[in-house]
Amino acid sequence: MLYGRFFRSIEVIFTLAMVAILLLLSTAFGLPILLPRGNSAAFVGVHYLYPLLGLGVWGLFALVGQKRQLARIFLVALPCYAIVLVVHFNIKLWVPHINPANFDAAYWATDQLLRPLVDACMTLRKQMAPILPIDSNVYMIGFIAMFYVSFCYHAVWTPQWFRKLFLAALFFQGLGALAYLPFPALGAFVFETGVNPAVTAAQDGMLAFHNEIIAHAPSWLAEHGPARITAGLGAMPSLHAGAAFLFFLFAWRHGPVLAPLYAVILAFIVIAAVATRWHYLIDVPVGLALGWVSVWLAGRFAPTAETEATIPAPGGRPALGTEDEPAS
Repeated sequence: MLYGRFFRSIEVIFTLAMVAILLLLSTAFGLPILLPRGNSAAFVGVHYLYPLLGLGVWGLFALVGQKRQLARIFLVALPCYAIVLVVHFNIKLWVPHINPANFDAAYWATDQLLRPLVDACMTLRKQMAPILPIDSNVYMIGFIAMFYVSFCYHAVWTPQWFRKLFLAALFFQGLGALAYLPFPALGAFVFETGVNPAVTAAQDGMLAFHNEIIAHAPSWLAEHGPARITAGLGAMPSLHAGAAFLFFLFAWRHGPVLAPLYAVILAFIVIAAVATRWHYLIDVPVGLALGWVSVWLAGRFAPTAETEATIPAPGGRPALGTEDEPAS
């Protein structure tokens, strides 16, 4: 009975579908499936998995006073999310071999048409320097903070919405990997230098690795890919902006106390994404749209929590357990 429910859960179905796509692409293009190794594994941990692992430890203690449904969510969430992340980074690294087309020139043309917006982002980021130094890693720290705080907040205060949040994040990572494939681009840094010298150095290293991927047969990745599995370049869409928007949307609906802070972080991530030249302007709205779609899909697939108690969210209205509110 439990076995059957496990394999009917949308988390498992989606994860298995992503694994099937990975295997299909690997077979069709002769690409090696990579597992994180060395520093790349540590990067994935800091970037995504440590927050979920921390929540898993918290969950063991929280079960004393929380609903049993939370245990099943944690036990399914952690392995599914880890697997989808591995799929995500493999596909992103494979993009040059799957679709060698390049749309940087087209996206750069849109930046030139909207050049005042690009210049405004770069100017705004420089003006923030007295508070947020140009060479700081606030971009990534802010993103990780949204990730961690969102999962902690909704696990503790609104557990009836925790599964919806997890599904949105899971869908986003899987669909985000596939979104890199149709119209790939490296990033605006190939045309001009951004405002952050540390980011520029990282971009140069990732571009050199990208050129190595193109220059060698797919089998080259089997030896050199595991240590740099997170080093794949993909400008379209902007997934950091999209994920930040996802967390903001969820806070707006289910944790209003977080929304003002998240709005500030989201605005900063959008500005920094363009100012550092990781992204073209057009990458941002596509990423935001993907975040919205992921929340919408999660609302369609996450069951209503009719048996959950109404738990008030501090600073916001009670999170109702008898209906699945729309994501926007």
